[in-house]
Amino acid sequence: MIEYRSPEISKKAKAVIDRDRKIMFGAHTRTSEIPLVVDHAQGAKVTDIDGRTYLDFGAGFAVVGTGHCHPDVITAIEQQIRKLIHISGSDFYYTPQIELAEKLIEITPGDYDKRVYFGSSGAEAVEASLKISRCFTRRPRMISFLGAFHGRTFAGMTMSGSKKVQRAHFSGLIPEVYHVPYPYCYRCAFAQTYPECIRKEYKGIPLIYCMSYLTDIIFERLIAPDDVGLIMAEPIQGEGGYIVPPKEFLPLLRKVCDEHGIIFILDEIQSGLGRTGKWFACDHVGIAPDITLTAKAIASGLPMSATIGKAALMDPDVDPRAWVPGSHGSTFGGNPVIASAAIATLKIIEQQLIKNADEVGGFLKQELIAMMDRHRIIGEVRGLGLMLGIELVQKKEDKTFFPPEVTREGKNIKEVITGECFKRGLILYGAGISSLRMSPPLMVTRDDAEAAIKILDEVITNVENQMK
Repeated sequence: MIEYRSPEISKKAKAVIDRDRKIMFGAHTRTSEIPLVVDHAQGAKVTDIDGRTYLDFGAGFAVVGTGHCHPDVITAIEQQIRKLIHISGSDFYYTPQIELAEKLIEITPGDYDKRVYFGSSGAEAVEASLKISRCFTRRPRMISFLGAFHGRTFAGMTMSGSKKVQRAHFSGLIPEVYHVPYPYCYRCAFAQTYPECIRKEYKGIPLIYCMSYLTDIIFERLIAPDDVGLIMAEPIQGEGGYIVPPKEFLPLLRKVCDEHGIIFILDEIQSGLGRTGKWFACDHVGIAPDITLTAKAIASGLPMSATIGKAALMDPDVDPRAWVPGSHGSTFGGNPVIASAAIATLKIIEQQLIKNADEVGGFLKQELIAMMDRHRIIGEVRGLGLMLGIELVQKKEDKTFFPPEVTREGKNIKEVITGECFKRGLILYGAGISSLRMSPPLMVTRDDAEAAIKILDEVITNVENQMK
């Protein structure tokens, strides 16, 4: 049994929290373990209303890639806000939206003609991609993955396979969506071991065992492939636990989609825009989808998403099967102020932060692996760049999960560790069933990484000592 001490809350902070609880909706995922009332933030540091500063290794769920309040982003916002704040880009023309779309077309994977749709959130990009695919293919069925997270709208939660609380009591969801196991090799759904699980090929591509569920079960017993309009996947699962699949996974999906005329969609909403040390996570294996979804880090904290896809799928002037004028749109998508912030954001990422994510992320992963060797409750460290996951286990030898409640107050192990880190000045999030995620701003320094490791090491040591 682990003893857990609730962090002290000042009267000033408690007054704000109490005001919030009286008026805000009740589905927030805030916890009492991290009662953070933010006053301001800069770079990788967040300061609360009591003047206490925290090292931010969550970045607002991987949103503030350039760091909090980057001066170049602020300048871009200030200059644009004096010229034009809003006029709907679905009906009129202005250069920030065009310039941003041109840059996204340049950096997204795929050597083909592309088109861009702007929305206000990642879930909106998911919705758009489903409509694009359904309209173009006229096929009713869709495939996603267990552990996936694609948002909380009806389409988003239908495609998601992360947590039952996100879907419970909202039926019926969108019909004809099939979920297949994601290659979560540390906890293989079929008790296989990679790469020994590769025993045959699919059209010349090595077939990892879990994907045979798609090719040999779903496509043979449940649905015909030519009824499937799209396959949607995260190249690295985010909320599912920061899970990096084997290198064969994306090439196999690309092959399956090509073979059957299925639209291949990659949700790079969390993994894209430099976080893994490349523009997009799929760049690590050289695979281009038909549609790329991005959001989160695109505008350094302002709400925006982009759906970037093959021109034939999105422009009826290129292919008459594509959606037509009036069939989709967004009042705020491509807003000139947010587009200007995004242009500045991409410039900063390109010039400074992709390399930094690779270098500091490599150092951080190396330190975490060394920490894993010292601690019995760390079962695996995984990730690319500054998208790193830490799997927590009760017993390494059989990868035993911690019970859902392991403390005297009924807190789970992720809450214990993130709460104790918070009390020591480190903001950290959980992910998946039993993992921690590290997704700091891409401008984080090696000194920041060392400070975070020191805090986490101390917390895990204390947790393990209390478990004896």
